[in-house]
Amino acid sequence: MSPDAAAVPARPGAKRLLVPLAPDVRARLDAYPDMLRKALPLRPGLVRELPKVVRELSLSLTAEREGGPRPGYLSDPKVLSAYLWYYLPWNLVRLTRLLPGLDLDIPDDGVVCDLGSGPLTFIQALWLSRPDLRKRRLRITCVDRSKRALELGLALFAELAGFDPTRPDAPWRIRVTRGEYWQGLTDGADLVAMVNVANELAGKVREPLDERMERVAAQLSESLVPGGRVLVVEPGTRLGWRCLLGMRQAFVEMDMDIAAPCPHREECVLLAGRTRAWCHFTMPPAGAPRWLTAFSERAGLGKERLSLSFLLARKVRPAPSGGARVVSGAFSLADVPGSAVYGCSASGLLVLCSPDRRPPAPGDLLAVDVPAGAPLDAKSGAPRVMLAPDPSGQRPAEPGGAPGRDLGRADKAARGQDRRSGPPQAGAGSREDKGGKRRPRSGGAPGATRQAPVKKPSRPATKGQSSGSGKPARPLRSRRD
Repeated sequence: MSPDAAAVPARPGAKRLLVPLAPDVRARLDAYPDMLRKALPLRPGLVRELPKVVRELSLSLTAEREGGPRPGYLSDPKVLSAYLWYYLPWNLVRLTRLLPGLDLDIPDDGVVCDLGSGPLTFIQALWLSRPDLRKRRLRITCVDRSKRALELGLALFAELAGFDPTRPDAPWRIRVTRGEYWQGLTDGADLVAMVNVANELAGKVREPLDERMERVAAQLSESLVPGGRVLVVEPGTRLGWRCLLGMRQAFVEMDMDIAAPCPHREECVLLAGRTRAWCHFTMPPAGAPRWLTAFSERAGLGKERLSLSFLLARKVRPAPSGGARVVSGAFSLADVPGSAVYGCSASGLLVLCSPDRRPPAPGDLLAVDVPAGAPLDAKSGAPRVMLAPDPSGQRPAEPGGAPGRDLGRADKAARGQDRRSGPPQAGAGSREDKGGKRRPRSGGAPGATRQAPVKKPSRPATKGQSSGSGKPARPLRSRRD
């Protein structure tokens, strides 16, 4: 597994967004299969069939497909089992790397609303990754269309936390309710979370997407106390980004503070730029439990990269921000030595050049001065800003690759395009869900500690894939992934 850029300390003056998995989080995730077997024992036939069911679920959740998954799909026992063994743990890996870097200072006796909870994915990730909140008394409402998913989520959380969250004296008291997302909203909320839900709302009505998202944003904002926060997390797809853009615009018009990831309140720089990119953040699957990577490979969905998009807004007067947020992985420039990344700033899109080949990691927030008369990048039209050498002398690994890998050339080989065709990690070209590249390993079976290897069924050609003997095209990404 490739080294992780987040494992290298941030450059002086930079704030890291995506952190490595903490040792205790890794230990809990390593032991997660025992919790899953205890919460939902699987019959042997379903154990053998589960990789196929996961592949079918992935196709049904593909973001580019019209309409997306059917409502309440987690109520299907097979689908729910596949979700628990694949999507739930991968989402825990993503979230437990994101949440520590966010301002989520929920007060004691705080109220949390988790909308579209599924098996309480967000609440589990919050407990795992934010030990500073574990001793605070929180009242949490979780809503989902699937009652069974909520019940299993309660059981899994109880195993993680070591207490029954439904007891009146529980430090985190959780109430679950079956229903639509808006039925989980509670007046006086300190935090409203919506994870992997907005994109599923997008295709269900004829209402224009921006108007739909603005209406959802208004519902979320109305339930907050002054100072309360809204956190929306989406898969790193273009659709997820478009959903967040609609909500962001609504929050700006409500005069709420955009806490992250945007370091400004202006129009998204990727809308105004000349790139084909969208805002999302990638990370290699470093630290993910081996049972999960092995099972994913058996399902033909091995991970090379993980990605997400998110928006954190707060119901306070906007605060001065500034700086530049790194919104891509590293790429090479034809006329400048070293490597570069794209940055989002109040000045617009920036090309941050690192001659020492020690670029900041995706998501890092840096203090950057844009000099007058800075040369413009021929490809994007963005000003080029030369970063000072990193005095730490430690060079981060590129997302999904070994230290020093030239992602510009890697993308050229993968897509047959020119040396640099936009942000390799912030737009087209991410191969997060590409499967079948690595030889499947035995092990990782959900039903038992050890099991005879199961023959991997052939995978039919689908949209975005080639049925010929050549290299398969990039699979479509899924809404929940």
